[in-house]
Amino acid sequence: MEHVATDLIVIGAGCAGLSLGFNLAEMGEDAPKTIFLEQRSEYHNDRTWCFWGYPNTPFMELVQNRWSKVRVKNSKDRNALIECESSPYQLLIASDFYQHTLHKIEQNNKLELRTGIKLINEPSLIGNEWLVQTNTGNFLTKAIIDTRPLPKDSMRDTTLWQSFVGYEIECEEPLFDPKTAYLMDFCEPNPDFTGFTYVLPFSPTKALIEFTSFGSQPYSMEDLLERLEKTVANYVRGKRFSIIRTESGLIPMGLGTRHPNYTNILPNSYVQVGVTAGSARPATGYTFQRIQAWAQECTKELQRTGLPIGHSADSFLLSKMDNIFLNVLRNNPEMGSSLFMDMFTKVSHPRLIRFLSDHGGILDYLAVVTALPPLPFLKEVFRFSKK
Repeated sequence: MEHVATDLIVIGAGCAGLSLGFNLAEMGEDAPKTIFLEQRSEYHNDRTWCFWGYPNTPFMELVQNRWSKVRVKNSKDRNALIECESSPYQLLIASDFYQHTLHKIEQNNKLELRTGIKLINEPSLIGNEWLVQTNTGNFLTKAIIDTRPLPKDSMRDTTLWQSFVGYEIECEEPLFDPKTAYLMDFCEPNPDFTGFTYVLPFSPTKALIEFTSFGSQPYSMEDLLERLEKTVANYVRGKRFSIIRTESGLIPMGLGTRHPNYTNILPNSYVQVGVTAGSARPATGYTFQRIQAWAQECTKELQRTGLPIGHSADSFLLSKMDNIFLNVLRNNPEMGSSLFMDMFTKVSHPRLIRFLSDHGGILDYLAVVTALPPLPFLKEVFRFSKK
């Protein structure tokens, strides 16, 4: 059977794959010959990405909504309003991102996207090249970037899982303040997970409402639907509404042992990226900006050496802070709402936003640490030091 030869294969053309493709397309004729293999046959408006706005953030021109105020509250009527006009909370919808990046990729004849592709076998190394066998043909490539999520059973030592399901709804009457988003509206504390509602109003009548859990086990969309429907009912207060679309997801928070398939064979020619390989910030689950940073750095490395790179590791301090915080949440889920409320009420808003969006410095980290109750964190520090 004929093998199509190429410089680079990207398995999966979701956020990570298309972000890389966009950056490669800007290289013009200097781009490596790249083939993107995507399982889906067509793209739909299946998700949203949110992030805090900072200068030079990629794809700012695609942002659909911005909120200069976000609110956090819990079931005990603790309330915090975060003023964030200088770095607003922003939303980008998938359909706009897909259209923009796909158009850019199509303009570069060094890049090719193939949809409806399924791998028949895992890639295998033949000499210095990788053989990729698919349902439509075989490929030989010098390097592979694999964006597929790892199976859940290979991630059993993940510290916490962020599980969510949401409805984008439209109401017949105005019910929402489009200038203020609810970042976290916590439900009653429980021993299984830290749960909250996330509300992004697009207009007085339209909003995305999601129920989210931070728990030691992942929950399916079906597991959370009942809670979502109850919380939507609370927000619409008996008014009539229609569901425009549904979105759901699962994000690992605090990866345990990495499980790369090929690092013992040829690590510099096969890399794994995406939410199960380090793109998600452990303590928050934010991914979009981290993926953009990786896409830019990987493009530079491909231009320099012809080989891809994976996600950069977090600094030692940030990594340990996130790890300790996640373990406190895992072992004390009923404390979750009070811990987040402490952060949002006791840390200055600019410091907190820098910390949440990976722009923080040592003084920002210190402000977050001093805002939290010391005892549960000292217990985790002691447990960590014993290891």
